[in-house]
Amino acid sequence: MRPKNNIFQKAYNLTIALLFICCFFTVNAQDKVSAIMAAKDTLDQPDPKNIDEVTVLGQTAGRKVKEEPFNVNVIETAKHFNSTQDLNQLLTRTTGIRVREDGGLGSDFRFSLNGFSGKSVKFFIDGMPMDNFSSSLSLNNFPATMAERIEIYKGAVPMTLGADALGGAINIVTRNNPNYLDVSYSIGSFNTHKAGLNGAVTNPENGLSVRFNGFYNYSDNNYKVDVRPIRNNTYLPEQEVERFHDSYASIGGQAEVGFRDKSFADQLFIGLIASKNDKDIQTGVVMEQVYGALTRHSSSLIPTLKYKKTDFFIEGLDFNLYSAYNTSKNALIDTVGLVYNWLQETTPNSITAERQRTQQMNNDRDGLITANLSYALHKQHNLSLNYVLTDFKRKTSDVEDPDNVTYKMPQRLQKQNIGLGLDSRFGNLRTNIFAKYYKLHAESFENVSQNNIAEYQSISTDRNNLGYGIAGTYHLLSSLQFKASYEHTYRLPEPSELLGDGLFTIRNENIKPEKSDNINVGALYGFLLGEDHRFQTEANFIYRNSKDYIRLEQARNQPTGRKFINVGDVETTGAEAAIRYSWRELLFANASLSYQHIIDKTEFIYSTNLSGTSQTKNLNYGYKIPNTPYLFGNLDLGTRIGNLGKTGNTLHIHYLVNFIEKYYLTPQQLGLNNTDIIPRQWAHSILADYSLRDGKYNIAVECHNLADSKLFDNYRLQKPGRSFAVKIRYFINKHS
Repeated sequence: MRPKNNIFQKAYNLTIALLFICCFFTVNAQDKVSAIMAAKDTLDQPDPKNIDEVTVLGQTAGRKVKEEPFNVNVIETAKHFNSTQDLNQLLTRTTGIRVREDGGLGSDFRFSLNGFSGKSVKFFIDGMPMDNFSSSLSLNNFPATMAERIEIYKGAVPMTLGADALGGAINIVTRNNPNYLDVSYSIGSFNTHKAGLNGAVTNPENGLSVRFNGFYNYSDNNYKVDVRPIRNNTYLPEQEVERFHDSYASIGGQAEVGFRDKSFADQLFIGLIASKNDKDIQTGVVMEQVYGALTRHSSSLIPTLKYKKTDFFIEGLDFNLYSAYNTSKNALIDTVGLVYNWLQETTPNSITAERQRTQQMNNDRDGLITANLSYALHKQHNLSLNYVLTDFKRKTSDVEDPDNVTYKMPQRLQKQNIGLGLDSRFGNLRTNIFAKYYKLHAESFENVSQNNIAEYQSISTDRNNLGYGIAGTYHLLSSLQFKASYEHTYRLPEPSELLGDGLFTIRNENIKPEKSDNINVGALYGFLLGEDHRFQTEANFIYRNSKDYIRLEQARNQPTGRKFINVGDVETTGAEAAIRYSWRELLFANASLSYQHIIDKTEFIYSTNLSGTSQTKNLNYGYKIPNTPYLFGNLDLGTRIGNLGKTGNTLHIHYLVNFIEKYYLTPQQLGLNNTDIIPRQWAHSILADYSLRDGKYNIAVECHNLADSKLFDNYRLQKPGRSFAVKIRYFINKHS
């Protein structure tokens, strides 16, 4: 089972070679995993492998871990290094999170956190925004071994991230070991191959350090689905067929060189991120739309600069700087004039393409600067200032349509965020008061065609908004913590929402920023029963009152197109709870449940044309927002058997369950027999890994979707059935 994609054959061979070469390294190793950060807890710390997720109150940037008045979950990825799961799959096991995928490896996905989805949730890597990274640098490409931890902020977001997030943020913190090597390779069902390479080398005498990480993914994604093929415009009986045009390949890496722990910098690194992916397109946004030759390609090249310094010129002043320049290319190729069905039968198409003949290429340029200043006014008070600039520009071309006038139109989006915050301590109470200023400048175009004569004109948009909020935490007992936050915030549109993606997402030049008033209230309590039974419980309540809410509109009768729209007013209430239990570091159980009630509060819909503005009653007023999960949960049962076979050898076994209640694609009240339903789903998985010599050599076996259930995240876009995978991993960590 080797990848069939010739573009990646050399990368595949290189990865395999590196894997076996590294097995000959003789550096003395000692497994050094990141310590689990427990929230204000008097309990003895259990083995990190026994806890799937630990809730803490945040982390400072570049200094020691400490408590902050923000609601944040932290996934310590060290205990998942032996798994084949990518970062997306780890996140979907977290309370309040749903990652909705269109299919198998490399498929499009939408991320949802406490009811907010898409671009309302911001992503960062080491504090650097990932807003405009290409698809080859999305989370479903990143292996767990790339990250030290994942920080999941719910509600208010720390000033250091400087995000225009509406409902939260995800920060991927990469590994910071000074000297280590981590190599892994896995093979699985559907001809799936994954490889990871991570490491660092540091000279203790002069502080010179080289850090690198890389990944490789490939899959045919040829799993079976249940469909009704169409022949001569007639539906045939439902049958099981194999996906035949859905392969995916991606390769990427990051290398940095610089200094650490020097008088002029705690860290100073220059680096380069490079990535590429190729994806076959099997379906449109529903499975009735079948393709057999449509392809998409993406590549990125990103030089980076990172600088951190405590006591910057004066004592108590800390300075962090992140800078990057992202050049990416995204191509859509549709040049085969055939119409395919699920039986791989073809008929000629008069338009000499499957959808519309194109070799469209988007050349994107995105400059980024993120700067943070933090000053200790007093040992109890800290003042922070943050500035973020992103400047996105796009140029589009197509050799199939070189004279397209829209390609000469401007496509630019510039955003600036400025934040000011004050962090204070008053005994057991800690507060953070902040204000954020948002500025947007967009250049696009609109269609002003009349009388069947195509005509477009340039348009420019400028917006300024001010947000503010407060977050606090209070320890009633050493093991009982309360936290709450309020935020009036804005989320500026992203390029994909304003400009589309050239494939299935249509442009919307009139989209407006979202705004929302968010309230989070939560509590965390840990306790012991006897000496062996450890418990940790958590509960949170959320309230969101959102205006100009942005969501992806997908009509059942428009299978090949969708666009982001402003819904109007949306009210969200929700609750989530989690409980974690461990016994003698041998058995453990984690369970979580999330509920979100998202209601359309827009009473009237307004539309404007040449005749003026019209008003119509919103038939979905007071009802749930469609195409959004509202009840879901996770269960993780496991065991850890230490010193199995020999001292330093450890066996872990996990049984995972994921549950999603059924929900409607379209407004459920519009029709008594609405069948547009994403059904209730249960997914079961078993994971086992065995580590030798304190984690130096590792092997894992996994079975996902054990019951071979029909799984869907989106309407009638079936996900893979039962699958198996085997992974081997080699890890050495030399202490400096």
